[in-house]
Amino acid sequence: MSPRICLCTLCGWAIVDAHGNVSWLNQFHGLSNSPQGIILTGVGLYDDPGSGAFIAPVDPNSRWDDSGYDSPEDDQFGAMSQGEVNGRRGFVFHEACWDLLQKAFHPEEVPLSRLFHVCESLPFPANGVIISWGHDYEGPVLIDNEHHFPWEDRFSDREYMEPDLVLTTNPYDVPEIQNLLIEDPESPPSSTLSVSGSMTPGRDVFFALPEELRSVIAMYLPTVDVLNLRLASRAFWTMFNNQQFWASRFRHSSDRSWLFEARRSTETQNWRWLYRRTNNLRRDFGLQNRARVWNLAQKLVDVLDFRWVQIGVNYSPCSDQRIEVSGEMWEQPVAGYSLFDKGCRLFERHRVTIPENLSQISVCSILLGDISYVTGLKFTNAAGDICQIGYWTASEQSVETSGLRGFKLAVGSRGIQALQGISSKSSTSPWIGCPERSPKTLRLDMGERAADLDIGFDGCKIFSLSVYCQSSSPNRTAQDGNRLRNLGMWYPDVPEQTLCLNEASFPPREHYLSGYKPLFWTSFGGPGGIYLRNLTRLSVIWGGGGIRRIDFAYDVPVPSEHRTFGCQAPGEWTKAIDFAIDGAGGEFIKAVEVLHHYPDEGYPWLVEEGTVVAFKATTNRERSCFFSFHSDPPSSLPCLITASPGTAITGFYGSQRPHDGSGITALGVISEAIQGMCGLVDVSPQS
Repeated sequence: MSPRICLCTLCGWAIVDAHGNVSWLNQFHGLSNSPQGIILTGVGLYDDPGSGAFIAPVDPNSRWDDSGYDSPEDDQFGAMSQGEVNGRRGFVFHEACWDLLQKAFHPEEVPLSRLFHVCESLPFPANGVIISWGHDYEGPVLIDNEHHFPWEDRFSDREYMEPDLVLTTNPYDVPEIQNLLIEDPESPPSSTLSVSGSMTPGRDVFFALPEELRSVIAMYLPTVDVLNLRLASRAFWTMFNNQQFWASRFRHSSDRSWLFEARRSTETQNWRWLYRRTNNLRRDFGLQNRARVWNLAQKLVDVLDFRWVQIGVNYSPCSDQRIEVSGEMWEQPVAGYSLFDKGCRLFERHRVTIPENLSQISVCSILLGDISYVTGLKFTNAAGDICQIGYWTASEQSVETSGLRGFKLAVGSRGIQALQGISSKSSTSPWIGCPERSPKTLRLDMGERAADLDIGFDGCKIFSLSVYCQSSSPNRTAQDGNRLRNLGMWYPDVPEQTLCLNEASFPPREHYLSGYKPLFWTSFGGPGGIYLRNLTRLSVIWGGGGIRRIDFAYDVPVPSEHRTFGCQAPGEWTKAIDFAIDGAGGEFIKAVEVLHHYPDEGYPWLVEEGTVVAFKATTNRERSCFFSFHSDPPSSLPCLITASPGTAITGFYGSQRPHDGSGITALGVISEAIQGMCGLVDVSPQS
């Protein structure tokens, strides 16, 4: 049986050591459920990866090596992605990492129940065994942003058997720290004032402040900002020699807060020297890992700072019909165990009636890795009455609005990232939240007053938002030619109305009108077709699972968002098919035929929505190219899209499924009216 390896929830490194060794690497705490609620176990020893059993005393103050304790099987629990054992499952931490986490929360206790429910909201990516906070743990996890879209599984574990002198060094017990605190300070390098001669006290408003107040201001700023401020204002030049300022760098949440031993040391410190002595270039392996794990602990402190708030929440149902937008929802199977490997999971739902005379919408957001998610919603009416629900901190974003008829949403696979209010006059508010790097949708633009919401939460954020319909069929959904534009989920944004999506010629359209099924699109012709004259080549990369991507070449520099459709990397078993286009001579694509195949068996989605097996592009010179991985493609349903007079094909849209080996499985065609289309005259020798 292959060994079972789990990685620490905080530091991201393996909880395992060589056979027979006892070290910080294989001693752990468990955070698990129990009949008494969420508990922290005592310290266990994971010394038999072959059995895969995580056993630790239930008493948090006990240890595996206590006299009389023999690691009974009754103390085993399911760890990390494992199912329940003895009715318990939980998350494991190196003992040393848990000790650091406690220091980061000091003087408060680590909120065990809150931490457990946040961890339960995080998936275990398919290409690893570690829980995904959305970051790389500053080393142990690899993130491939180049060949995956932001909503896809971009994470994979590093090989834990690879030697790493930083990640395998105890981050809590660092012998060098005690030596640092008693070292004799070195003489600092000489400093020379180098600021603009025109910066005189009479022109510098900061000289009007007492030095004590300037010192307090500096203490609240990041170090790099203070050093830059010194270059702009002579009033702050003395901060460089101010011991109080340098001492503040070692306090909570400052850039040397990880050296918490210095705060309780009885030795008189030269804080400026100690700051310089602990810079990145002068840290040994233990200090490097201490700083790394402390930074991760600080992120966790920020996440757990959110508290549940529910104020003025009322619900008066007006309808049973609702339209929903959510992240990629994971559902627990009725029987058996299934790995939670992507998306988000439902913990609770709340129904809310939006106040009449609405004047303001507010959100709170949480940062998980490189993506921010909405955690709570607040509605304020003209009288100042509040309806607020969700996870909340002191920081929030607000936008003025009235006559709300729905929302435009930015949605990641793990939850709602941002929203815009859409008024009854069709105006759209500024974004609140962080819409960057996420699919967008107009699905919740109801075309009538939005009065009632259903909000779905996991353990730390909003993952779904539904609007109840006051009528049985909102007007905008009746616009058949625009259903995909209005109800689909689009990346990087919803296509403009000036772009024709040729929806009737997109066979799997109905599949993309609900659920979390992002469609991405690229305008290779550029805004209004401005790059059609510069297009020189299409290069289609095919693999066994379909189209991996389409690259476009030009004779002038063109922004990257127009040069590629799809993002998967070519591989050993891929092939490229090139098709030259004489854009400068007036040649352009006038028709595209897409061939969809519907197999009799395979993945359920493959049978239901089919996949692209080939397509053919034809230009206004009647030249064409047939793109397919197969010399004889399987039987398929062809769809021909031809640009009408005065228009040209300028883009593609589609979806992909790289996680199951497939490429671009759906392909749609974008066309648009081109101003001055008559100017695209074919000047080829044949014309």
